[in-house]
Amino acid sequence: MSPLEEFVQLAKDAEAKISATFNSPDVLPFTTRALAIIQSNLDKRREFEHEFMNMSHYAPSEFVEVCMHALRWPAVKQEFERRQREAVERNDWRAEPVYRHYLEAFDPDWDDAKDFFVEYFGSRGEA
Repeated sequence: MSPLEEFVQLAKDAEAKISATFNSPDVLPFTTRALAIIQSNLDKRREFEHEFMNMSHYAPSEFVEVCMHALRWPAVKQEFERRQREAVERNDWRAEPVYRHYLEAFDPDWDDAKDFFVEYFGSRGEA
């Protein structure tokens, strides 16, 4: 399995777990592994960025949020900002909160890092 395929599978596995437990911190083992894969394959950053931009169809928002808080990739943020603006223009109030939550995760003081994901970010001095 390629690193990108493994990454996508982790996102799908995270969705299955969160769908069963409804417990946001349960995403951490999946995001921890995903972030390790990304860090080991930075030459594939564009492919990972593209995948993040399309994850809303198969990954829990928590997966994207935790990864974006850790990575804070500008290209992904810009795309999410564009999609959020388009959602507002279309009055798509199902899509708008998804992108708003994704964008909130880029904030260095993101509350969820301290509240739900402190197990990961607190141990790295980021919470």
